[in-house]
Amino acid sequence: MQEFENTELKLKGKIYGYGPVQAEGTVKGFPFYFRSRHNTWTFSISENPDIDPVDIEMAEHGKKFGYFAEGQIGKEWENIASYLDESKVKDIIQKCSKEYLSVK
Repeated sequence: MQEFENTELKLKGKIYGYGPVQAEGTVKGFPFYFRSRHNTWTFSISENPDIDPVDIEMAEHGKKFGYFAEGQIGKEWENIASYLDESKVKDIIQKCSKEYLSVK
């Protein structure tokens, strides 16, 4: 497990696991959840205290309850996302956090 922080983005979290790689923490005080498995990753932030960011699984829910982003890494059969290194996970989380903060 690796803890990380970016004060500029008001971001704090921890990265853990393989197959899937997961991370959780806060952005601007709101909880986030990151998950990558097979060839996809998802990142969500919940602005609603009654909704866990794990439960935000689609873009329309992200717009309604906070934020949601997803992406692909490699080809479907490569399973690269299941074993992302922590620096790549941090890069994705920081990019998504920056995008989230730019629209809020």
